[in-house]
Amino acid sequence: MAKRRVSLTHRKQRSVLTDMLPFEVPPTFSNRGYYRFLRNNSIEIEKGKLRWICDKTDLDQTMRLLFGIDPTAVITTEVVTEWGKQKTRRSVPIGKCQMATIPFNFRVAHNLDGRTLSVVHPRNQVAVASFYATHSALIIYHTSVSEFSIRRPVSVSRYAYFKDKLHEERKDAVSGVEEEDREYEQLGSYFVYQKYRNIHRFFESHQYHRSEKKYDAMVQLDVSKCFDSIYTHSLPWAVLGKDQTKFSLDESKATFGGRFDALMQNLNHKETNGIVIGPEFSRIFAEIILQSVDAELITQLAEGNKLTHKVDYEIFRYVDDFFVFYNEESTQLQIFETLQEILKSKKLNINTAKIKHYQKPIITAITVAKEHISTLLIDEIDPVCEEELPADPSMPPKQNLVCAINANHLIIRYKSAIKETGVTYGDLLNYTFAIAENRIEKLFKAYVASDKSDRDRKRLSNALLAIMEFAFFAYSASPKVNHTIRLCRMIATSVDFLHVQGVPYELKHLLFKYVHDNVIQQLEKNTMSVHREVESLYLLISLSQIGREYWLPVSVLLRHFLIKEEDGTGDYVRPAGFMSHFSITILLSYIKDKVRYAKLKAFVEAHIIAKLEYMKAHCPDDAETLIMLLDLVVCPYIGTATKDDIGKIFGLDAAGLSSVQTSNDHWFTAWGDKFDLGKELDAKRSREVY
Repeated sequence: MAKRRVSLTHRKQRSVLTDMLPFEVPPTFSNRGYYRFLRNNSIEIEKGKLRWICDKTDLDQTMRLLFGIDPTAVITTEVVTEWGKQKTRRSVPIGKCQMATIPFNFRVAHNLDGRTLSVVHPRNQVAVASFYATHSALIIYHTSVSEFSIRRPVSVSRYAYFKDKLHEERKDAVSGVEEEDREYEQLGSYFVYQKYRNIHRFFESHQYHRSEKKYDAMVQLDVSKCFDSIYTHSLPWAVLGKDQTKFSLDESKATFGGRFDALMQNLNHKETNGIVIGPEFSRIFAEIILQSVDAELITQLAEGNKLTHKVDYEIFRYVDDFFVFYNEESTQLQIFETLQEILKSKKLNINTAKIKHYQKPIITAITVAKEHISTLLIDEIDPVCEEELPADPSMPPKQNLVCAINANHLIIRYKSAIKETGVTYGDLLNYTFAIAENRIEKLFKAYVASDKSDRDRKRLSNALLAIMEFAFFAYSASPKVNHTIRLCRMIATSVDFLHVQGVPYELKHLLFKYVHDNVIQQLEKNTMSVHREVESLYLLISLSQIGREYWLPVSVLLRHFLIKEEDGTGDYVRPAGFMSHFSITILLSYIKDKVRYAKLKAFVEAHIIAKLEYMKAHCPDDAETLIMLLDLVVCPYIGTATKDDIGKIFGLDAAGLSSVQTSNDHWFTAWGDKFDLGKELDAKRSREVY
């Protein structure tokens, strides 16, 4: 299918769409509404000023809240001409804005202790976007100094290429009017990257095979807790040199490195030890520091150890993983010792527990397992549309869907492949689900090409059931966010396809009932905890797509969200403390205005007020506090009285609250008909790796 090319515009705000949010945020949460607000009002930080376009004072209240503008600061105006039109530009000095903020942190399952990811404050996102627009050439320059790096920005994206994979299978679906705008908002990244989108592409590359041919062994080294350990001042050291930075401290603050350092501190509560994890700009920050490590390493090995790159050894680095090819064991030891010393000078270390040695054939267990799994799934799930010649030659041939899948046999073979190769389910699940999604699309194509007889419909239903049985089995062994996203996308595309194709109620609901029962099983097994919040929220939202027959009982929601009913009074309480913004908004999106959940919604509204009062008093510059305010005052599911109370917490009278509500009807959480699960899950395709 031919790809369509779209030119990219709005460069100053575009990175807010692509490089600010962690991949793992829930499907209801995105920067799309915020991006439109910034774009439509030409909001930017330029020449030491926060600027926006507005003829009247309508946006002033919102801008003061959004950017923490000093109440005594005067908003100045000037008339400017843009594209032949006169407009009023309003501005305040950036020094009058409270730019030192606390990110909204949330945890996801990762190894044994989980991982903390961050949504940075909306005002700092604008600061990062302005930094990108001003310094993109320097970012590209400082990420091009290393010979080792195999994932680095090489240019600013000028075009986006789109291909709607399900267009042919879903011809009945509405499309067209918003297509360009919608697709434009599903961009992958602000920069074009070279060379590999994910590490496994490198393992399967000509470059890897060439190195294996040239060298006898390979060692894989990993920087321990890289992002948590990075010292932000390391960046100006990397760009200018450590001594130069320390002796010219004030001058260095005005340089590219000094500004990037200050930017990363401001968005992380002025913290210098560790950087936020999740946003793409953090990877760029780390890349610049690690490129300086690469440059020092190649120089020291050449001068001190007389080792020449691409002769005595060859190194490839993917983010914080080093792959060292060598022939002599002494070479490997010298490289390890030199690299460890250089990293220590940047306050970083090699994770000695994760060092992996490989001898020829230099192939990882994951690569071997992927080859087995690919063959297995393509063999076991092979939908085709077969032609059947009729007894009467004058009649056209029948087109029959053929796709017999034995779920038990598939699961046994899959377990065997995992066991034989010595990998874990988590190592392979992204890859497994990517192939499963591809097989589902092939099944849809085969069904569309068939006669769609009763037998074809039954075979379609049975095949989807078997694939879901396999998918839920595999998922249960490693319920991480990226695996949950793929599982939910399989559910969403299957549900949509069955609806669009008009498959009979009883066949559809065989699948829906199976999905419902398995989602409940996962929710019961993985009750919400600090490490298991976002994964379960995805499942809850996917469950809401399959129909009113499958709405969860109140007791299941109470148990999952750790809400208890007090003995005697019957009132709801949450001993575990406040729910996060994600839990609150997903729960509201699920219960909506349904009568059966009225008591629960009343509790959630009171919970919101209590949380916001606490947050405003104790951490007013916290990203979650502002995001909650903006999202909830436009939420269609909470009452006017609650919205008024929210406004009062932030010092907004009726007119002030109305001003904020009318400035934008969609900020971060997509409410009601603004939310499309299939579209949101599809938007994540361009950012995921496996």
